[in-house]
Amino acid sequence: MTNSNLWGDATFRRVSLVLAVDSFCSWMLVAALPLAVATRFGAGAELIGSLVLRLLPSILLAPFAAALLRRVGSRRPLLCALAITAVAIPGLTLAPDVVTLQMIVLAIGLADTVITPGLLTLRATAIPAGRNMEANTVFQTIDRFAKIFGPPATGLLATTTSISTTFFALALAQMVAVVLLMLQPGDKPVQQEPATSRAPRFAREASAILHENPVLWALLLPAFGYMVSLGALQPFLFWLNRDQFRLGAEMWTLLLAAQGAGALIGAMVSHRLAGLLADTRALLVAYLIASLLEGLSTFALVFAPNHLVASGLLVIGGIPEMIAFAAYFTIVQRCLCLERQTVFYALSLPLMDLFLTAGILSGVLYTGGHMTLGQFWLFACACAVLPVLPFLARQRRAGDD
Repeated sequence: MTNSNLWGDATFRRVSLVLAVDSFCSWMLVAALPLAVATRFGAGAELIGSLVLRLLPSILLAPFAAALLRRVGSRRPLLCALAITAVAIPGLTLAPDVVTLQMIVLAIGLADTVITPGLLTLRATAIPAGRNMEANTVFQTIDRFAKIFGPPATGLLATTTSISTTFFALALAQMVAVVLLMLQPGDKPVQQEPATSRAPRFAREASAILHENPVLWALLLPAFGYMVSLGALQPFLFWLNRDQFRLGAEMWTLLLAAQGAGALIGAMVSHRLAGLLADTRALLVAYLIASLLEGLSTFALVFAPNHLVASGLLVIGGIPEMIAFAAYFTIVQRCLCLERQTVFYALSLPLMDLFLTAGILSGVLYTGGHMTLGQFWLFACACAVLPVLPFLARQRRAGDD
């Protein structure tokens, strides 16, 4: 018998709590890292380099992380990775120079290589049967709720105490996530396979997944474009706050929070849509339309005359973003079994991080004086919008036939 309330499922509650603490820590770190780098070393190449180094291990080592998760399950690697992050975070404030700081960022990125796919696998195992869209909406709501309160908490804590205190508080919170995960029952390995066949088997399986499920291309290609714009968004908001609005660095955390607030509204919309989007095609159309609307609304940021208007635009853009996220993960879970989801994430996550890195690195177009801030953001938003259009046109033609 299906429980009418998702929170009535004990496993779902426990995993959601782990996700909540980790998401809050992640968004605090997203807000705190640029503050620490810009304050001590500069907001140009130093900032871009630090953001990129956090993503680099995920790009290079994701298949190895996936093999580890499949062999031993997600719980033990997650525990180790979260503990490494908790130990490394205080070092960000103790680093004597930018090179040492970036090596610590690299270590945190190495832990993220396990944390991101591990949490995706963990949450997939916690979804009650037939409740995918609702559960994914809850998971994304948790993340966006953390985005609303995490960055402002970082700015407030850094202003009232110091950035050092902020990082130590973050490390403590990450240890809370470790303790919560220890209370979660252990999981079973997804698959055991000989080491000699791992790489070629992964390539064959990944190819088969995409060949047998062509709908995944309509998810991935727009998502890659979105990741470019998302990578560009983080330094863009920092520069928008500093160079266009002439405000203190801590105020940029409120722009992150505004986007999270929009996503929270989007969660309510997504929850209402859960019952209407009964088939995969309807979910795909919702995903594509939401992706298009999110890209168009955030482009308007470049015309914002002040911080308040920019916050309002980010709220508006966060609504379709949330719908797109929930639809994306629901389609993946409908098309693929749990074992194949692990392979899919091992394939897609490093590529997502690669495009995210490309978006961050595109910031040199602005810092190097090759583009104005507006031109830079037009480029980033075009990367998000253009890949959606052919798939949306194809779905429209399919609906007319």
